[in-house]
Amino acid sequence: MPYQHHIFISYRRNDETRRWIREHFVPLLQLHVGNELGQTPDVFVDDQLETGASWPARLAQALGGSRILVALWSRSYRFSDWCLIELTHMVERQRAAGLGTLAKPYGLVVPAFIHDGEDFLEQQELRDIQYFEIQNCFNTRMARNSERAEELEKKIKEKAPDIARCIEAAPPWDPAWAATAAGPLYQRLHQRAPPRQVEVPRFTAG
Repeated sequence: MPYQHHIFISYRRNDETRRWIREHFVPLLQLHVGNELGQTPDVFVDDQLETGASWPARLAQALGGSRILVALWSRSYRFSDWCLIELTHMVERQRAAGLGTLAKPYGLVVPAFIHDGEDFLEQQELRDIQYFEIQNCFNTRMARNSERAEELEKKIKEKAPDIARCIEAAPPWDPAWAATAAGPLYQRLHQRAPPRQVEVPRFTAG
C-alpha cells in the first residue's frame, strides 16, 4: 500500500484546537500547498479515526502512511507522550533517509508554533530545525474574514513552497513504518504510571 496522506497533523489534543485546525488551518494548507504540488494534499487529523476502530493501530497506520508531519507546537506539546511519540517517529524516519541535512535540507517535520516556543528553542537539539510562527493567528473563535485569519493565510502561503518541497522529498514508502509507530503507542496506552515527559529527540546528526 502506498502513502495514504501527504500531511499528518500532530498537536496536543483538545476539542477547541481540533476545531481551529479543521476550520482554519487545514483548508489553507490544502489550498496553498495544493497550488505548489499541483494537487490537493490529503491531510490527516485524528478526528478521522473510525468509531470502534483500535485507535492506536489506526493512528500508527496514519502516521506510517504520511509523507510529512506538521507539528503544532505549544508549551503543553512537549509534555504529551502521544505528541512526542509521533514527533520521534518522524524524526527517526528523517534521519534514516538522510534528510534535514546540508546536502538534503528538506526534512519530514515542519513545526508551527501556536503558543510560546521558548521552551523548545532553549533546547540545543531543536534550534536547527526550520519552523514558522502562527501564535497570533491561533484563536479558536476567530472569524474566517478576520485580520487574524488573513494573517494565518499570509503565513501559510509564504511557507507553502517549503512544505511542498518537504512532501516531495519524502522517501519511498516503507510498510514497516506503521508497525514501528504502533509499538510505542500501545505501550503508552497500557502503561499505568502517570504521564511523563518523553525525551525530546535530537534533530541533528551529531
